[in-house]
Amino acid sequence: MTGTQLMLLMVVPLLAGSVIAFGLDAFDRRRTALAVAIAGLLVTGVAGIWGGLYVGASSILGVVRVGGATSALPGVIALCGALALLGGSRILAERPGGGTTAGLVALGAAAAGAMVAAIDLTTLLLAVEVSAVISYALVSESKNTRSDEAAMKYFVQGSVATGIFVMGMAVLVGLFAPSGHYTDLPGALSDPALMGPAIVGILLTVSALAFKAGLAPFHTWAPDAYESAPPSSAAFLATGPKLGAIAALTVFVAAVATRPLAEKYVPILLALSIVSVIVGSVGALGQRSYLRMLAYAGIAQAGYALLAVSLFDLTSTAFFLSTYAVASVGVFLAADAFRAANPSWDGTIAGMAGMGRTAPVASTTVGVFLVSLAGIPPLLGFWGKFQVFATAVYGSASELLGGGSALIGWMLAIAVVVALLGSVISIGYYGSVLRSLYLLAAPSEPELPARQGRALPVVLVCIAAIVVVLGIAPAIWGYSFLVTPFVKH
Repeated sequence: MTGTQLMLLMVVPLLAGSVIAFGLDAFDRRRTALAVAIAGLLVTGVAGIWGGLYVGASSILGVVRVGGATSALPGVIALCGALALLGGSRILAERPGGGTTAGLVALGAAAAGAMVAAIDLTTLLLAVEVSAVISYALVSESKNTRSDEAAMKYFVQGSVATGIFVMGMAVLVGLFAPSGHYTDLPGALSDPALMGPAIVGILLTVSALAFKAGLAPFHTWAPDAYESAPPSSAAFLATGPKLGAIAALTVFVAAVATRPLAEKYVPILLALSIVSVIVGSVGALGQRSYLRMLAYAGIAQAGYALLAVSLFDLTSTAFFLSTYAVASVGVFLAADAFRAANPSWDGTIAGMAGMGRTAPVASTTVGVFLVSLAGIPPLLGFWGKFQVFATAVYGSASELLGGGSALIGWMLAIAVVVALLGSVISIGYYGSVLRSLYLLAAPSEPELPARQGRALPVVLVCIAAIVVVLGIAPAIWGYSFLVTPFVKH
């Protein structure tokens, strides 16, 4: 299969599923709209993983790259979108506009995938902005004052980030590479006389992508957005746009990685990693709300990913993000199951007391997801963190012992130590959920459970099975079994 054929196989089902879902929703055919959008997401997901395994990376028109990691990660994003819609299918089928939500998720998966594949600044800008507009709409779906406020805050801050992105792009395109293609940037940026403008253009672009990824200190929109959006929408928001932005950041910084420039901006990436892990970990510890805690935990997880980003290692970045995304979809979807088990649940961690008995499926699967996100073996999340931390340790040793930059080497070492401490701290805030579920008694008799569809428990169990089986897989088939789809790029 050629790269062009793979791209069409991944893009056409998403766009067709999105357009058809919008049309069907207009005629109040929400269930059919959901089925069509989910089918498109599944086709793209399977095609992307298959492309990561069997199709070598190639450039199409100099604007996107397909094959290898740049297909596998968009495939993971699409599969996460399908799981989010399947988990929320009962609520979406009954809610006016549910088909539109399905179409938005399919279109958002296409935009996030384009962010990963982009090797051209104009293409990246268009993909980022389409993803951003869809994210604003998904946040506002609860249609209450709180969600409207969160969406407006997200929109205003996102507009500023877009302006920063455009300024960075203007510098890079106007002074260095009129085509905007990444392949034209390294040679143009090598002029020592233009080092200052080059750094400015790079840092502006990095700042914009850091906002889209929810990295500290550009994170203030995330807790309100994830808490206010419906859980199925939040499940996609915490995976699709975040994965797309971090992977796009990896590809971009790798494209401009001439040695004099790298020594200037890599320490800034590592500083962002350290700040994100600290802010995310400390912020999550202090949260009473379940969804806000997950939002802050996601900031810390993005900080871990930056360890690989700072070494321009797309394989490690994509693999870590994929292990994070699978469990992250599950923990957000579980909020709907908890609310169905206790309709009076106020969304707090303390309010989950006793749900280990009243919502055993949701509680058990959430336990699996949280342990995986904490990076505890033998679950899937452990391997993602192992890959990133091992890459960073090797990179630090190479810089310090191989005659590289001492500043980068020591900052990598500090960032690894902070990340390890952050992982230890994560046991505290993830553990608080498990403590509430299993060790605390419910303060009073819960209300009668609300009607819950069959799809959500099945989806939660399937995601938990993926986390467990793939976590054990390296002991059977070897570690390369997990990493292979992300190697070619």
